Amino acid sequence: MKKKEVELLSKVGEKGQIVIKKEIRSVLGIVPGSLIRQKLVNDKILLEVVRKEEKMKRIEKIAEKIGKVWPKNVSAVEAIRRERR
Repeated sequence: MKKKEVELLSKVGEKGQIVIKKEIRSVLGIVPGSLIRQKLVNDKILLEVVRKEEKMKRIEKIAEKIGKVWPKNVSAVEAIRRERR
């Protein structure tokens, strides 16, 4: 991907929200529901788009943890029923 530098100004709203300008959203593929990581680096704010691959890795780690404690061969519905008895 060709690196490009774009600088645009945004005004901070009452709730601390900022709008990522359309030009930047389009280039980065940011759509409603996209996950954005916020980092404070010295005196700067860094926003990074979390890509699908990274999201899947996070989900797989969670699933692995659940799999270690989840009863084998039991559906989620059945496990909840057993827990509530």
